[in-house]
Amino acid sequence: MPRRSSWIRFPHLLLVPVLAVLALSPGPTRAADPKSPIQTLKVTTLDGTELSFEEKLAKGPVLIDFWATWCKPCKMALPEVQALHEQYAARGLTVIGVSLDGPRNAPKVRPFAQQLGLTFPNVLDEKGELGRAFQIMGLPTSVLVAPDGTIASTKMGYRPGEGERLGKEIEKLLLVPADSTAQAPSES
Repeated sequence: MPRRSSWIRFPHLLLVPVLAVLALSPGPTRAADPKSPIQTLKVTTLDGTELSFEEKLAKGPVLIDFWATWCKPCKMALPEVQALHEQYAARGLTVIGVSLDGPRNAPKVRPFAQQLGLTFPNVLDEKGELGRAFQIMGLPTSVLVAPDGTIASTKMGYRPGEGERLGKEIEKLLLVPADSTAQAPSES
């Protein structure tokens, strides 16, 4: 006698995946959270200033760049991140650097940032809480967050020219058009 497939012998097994999807899907009565978890984050920068992601996202997208002092690709990527900060800050982009250096390297973070000429705010994530929250698997990693709090893109690693590619993604999310930052001629 020919062997029958298991789905013919046990047709009720076909319902298991369907029921699992239905059980895990949000029902129509479930209220949506008005804010994303990213919007509720607050961090303290190296200089002691508290930053609220909600306030920063109200102005435009936020680029979070995860790095460490011991990471050689980070040292190459950070000048491109600085250039993005300089190019787009006036149009609403906020860049926040997050050092994943542990307690042993913590004293090196501020001099490292100064040596590279980083003028955007930087945060020391000694306990790795932000790294875990954003599921950072390698360095450097850049996370671009749209003004609505959703993650628009994540880039792990570094290749020369990455800043230019990231700039194109930032352009799509900016709330202020490029021509509105130009100075109008003064009338005499």
